[in-house]
Amino acid sequence: MKCKSLGLAVLLAAFAASALAQTQISGTRKCGKADPAQTQTIEVGDQPGHVLVIEKGTCPMGVPFEMAGLKSTTFAAAESVDVTAAKFQTRGYGVITMDNGDKAYVRFQGSGTMKNGTPDTGEGTWSYTGGTGKLKGVKGKGTWKSSNAPNGEGEDQLQGEYTLPETGAAAGKK
Repeated sequence: MKCKSLGLAVLLAAFAASALAQTQISGTRKCGKADPAQTQTIEVGDQPGHVLVIEKGTCPMGVPFEMAGLKSTTFAAAESVDVTAAKFQTRGYGVITMDNGDKAYVRFQGSGTMKNGTPDTGEGTWSYTGGTGKLKGVKGKGTWKSSNAPNGEGEDQLQGEYTLPETGAAAGKK
């Protein structure tokens, strides 16, 4: 019985240490109107205004977030969007570039409302799928909320958390 209790205590301590190692992040990105050269729109035909959109674009970080001592500079995304007159659903992948050139890769999804043919507000979730350099092996997730102007420009509020694997030197010190 004591072995099982000790094993459970060690396991709980490991989970607690893992939870403490998560680092909170937040920031904003500002995006202009989508580039028509990087956008494909296909009309569905089942109702007026229902289209499928595939687009790619890059946005600067308005307020960068920091990871591993690095600051985010840009966010490039490729996404598919299902749009009706009243709402949209989006799903895609992104590349966050840091000030030293390292990258973090994310997957995202969400939904929102349309107003006068452009996105009005939206929200969703994202998660890391990998990274390079100091961000290799990054894990984590978060949420986003967007607000858009009638001209198609918008701002996303990003929040989340991440963990990085221990480096060999840091792991050896324990």
